[in-house]
Amino acid sequence: MLTYMEVHLYYTLPVLGLLFMILRPFHSSQDTLKYVFLSTIAFLTASPWDNYIVYHRAWWYCPSCVTAVIGHVPLEEYMFFIIMSLMTVAFTNLVMRWRLPSVFVKPDAPIVRSMIIRYVPIAFLLSIAVRAWSMAIPDTRFFYGACILWYVCPVLALLWFGAGEYICRRWQTVLVSIVVPTLYLCWVDQVAIAAGTWHISLRTSTGIHVAPNLPLEEFAFWLLINVILVFATCAIDRAHAIMHLCGGHQGGSQSLVTKMVNLTWAFCLSDQQLSRKPFQDSEVTWSILRKASYSFYTASAVFPVNVRQDLGVLYGFCRATDDLADDEAVPVSKRREQLDVVRDLVRELFSAKRKANVDWMSYRNQLPDSCIASMRAFARLRPVLEVDAVNELLDGYEFDLTGQQVKHEKDLEYYSACVASSVGELCTRVIMQGYSNHWVIKRARDMGLVLQYTNIARDIVTDSQQLGRCYLPRTWITDNEYELIVSGGARKLGDARLRQLALRLVNMAKELGDHAERGIDRLPQDCQGGVRAACAVYSAIGDELIKANGYPTRAHVSTLKRAWIVLKSVYDIKTPSSLYSSSDSSFLVNKLRKGKVRAFMID
Repeated sequence: MLTYMEVHLYYTLPVLGLLFMILRPFHSSQDTLKYVFLSTIAFLTASPWDNYIVYHRAWWYCPSCVTAVIGHVPLEEYMFFIIMSLMTVAFTNLVMRWRLPSVFVKPDAPIVRSMIIRYVPIAFLLSIAVRAWSMAIPDTRFFYGACILWYVCPVLALLWFGAGEYICRRWQTVLVSIVVPTLYLCWVDQVAIAAGTWHISLRTSTGIHVAPNLPLEEFAFWLLINVILVFATCAIDRAHAIMHLCGGHQGGSQSLVTKMVNLTWAFCLSDQQLSRKPFQDSEVTWSILRKASYSFYTASAVFPVNVRQDLGVLYGFCRATDDLADDEAVPVSKRREQLDVVRDLVRELFSAKRKANVDWMSYRNQLPDSCIASMRAFARLRPVLEVDAVNELLDGYEFDLTGQQVKHEKDLEYYSACVASSVGELCTRVIMQGYSNHWVIKRARDMGLVLQYTNIARDIVTDSQQLGRCYLPRTWITDNEYELIVSGGARKLGDARLRQLALRLVNMAKELGDHAERGIDRLPQDCQGGVRAACAVYSAIGDELIKANGYPTRAHVSTLKRAWIVLKSVYDIKTPSSLYSSSDSSFLVNKLRKGKVRAFMID
């Protein structure tokens, strides 16, 4: 005999625990809201409904198989309302987290088609609900099935109103999120019915079985309840995306009441009622990322959705402006003019006390459209950023455009601070969402130096051959060595000399690394794994240089090792390794390097 509590202990709770364990590094406050809100609603609505159908003997339970009975329903059944909700929502989060919800919101979609997609299914669902209500007569063979339909159809109609088109646009992940939990719960149902834990009344059901020990009504129940939970998850994700892109950037936390009011407002809006520009600019920005750094585009999924969205915007701004400075098809004088325009734009954005009213059209003849789109998206981050770090990044571009030399170690530190520490600071401010912690910011800037020193160590030959640049201090090398490097002949220095110079940079990075890494522990919990992975991705290059025989033109590690370093970082798996241990590895790509903004930027 299988008791109802054993059903949970053997079949539902272990799966739920496994899902939560997998999702632990990615858990965010948005996930907490979904879990609490949806499981609460499920409990409050399912409890009276289930009591009603048990009272009318649609199904009943083995009295010796339950712990206690509250009303007409066993305690374990109330547990099932919550466990099933958490299980399906968790699985849906796991399946859907790899794509940004904002991608599936389309304000420019044709309104007539949208109205048909939105309202025809609603009318169909409500008509089914009305018909089912009239057929839900106790002690008749359609009672159980009709009760299921009048219970779920109005809810599905409401959810379709708020997220129907969104659901259609990501139908593949929606389908997977529904099918997998449904099949599993149907199997658990078959096991329990076969064991006599609960029974379905033949008097109030059709008697049709989808599979052995699986009545049609039970299959419909698991399927439709999972549809509700997946649709509700989609609706919340869509509402959060709208709030984030259209509701103004929130630098601090909101009260629960305010958040729920805003979510309800976003839920009720159709795509066509939204401003097109934020979504179009976001699409352009992420298109830049896919082309410039598919690794970053993919790896950014380890961050919470809103942080990922903002980091993508920040990275898109860095890439777009870096491309302006790097486009060798454009004369240097023209590139410097464009950089001055960007400086003016940044000054205009950050000089206003409130939201700056920028005349974007006035910049269309001075900057590429993709750059303007990335700048417009970047403007949303203004409340959480400091202008000094942005100007510092632009100073880094100026350093390269004017062909300045790295004469001393101080110049190396200055340049690295411009192109890497600045980005580290900006990323940290985005992650902390306006909560300023100077100690953490300083550690982020130190980490920028760590990663940039390591990058320069890796790219001595690459910088020489592709850019004709030397980022090694002149005091470290002879005049003849410098001339060889800037003329593209760095390889002529020989492996021994290149290795010596590279390891000197690696040692400088190592001295800063351990202290810089401590700042990660002060970041929000849901972002620590992603930041650790991003830092480990680059810092591990030092190990490759240490282990290499001679000096590799481009350090490279296997795909398996790349996956391991991210898995280890995200799940905080403890090993005897440290920031520069020989067991680490890195994400690298064999393509030609593009741009100078390298640290924190995964090519």
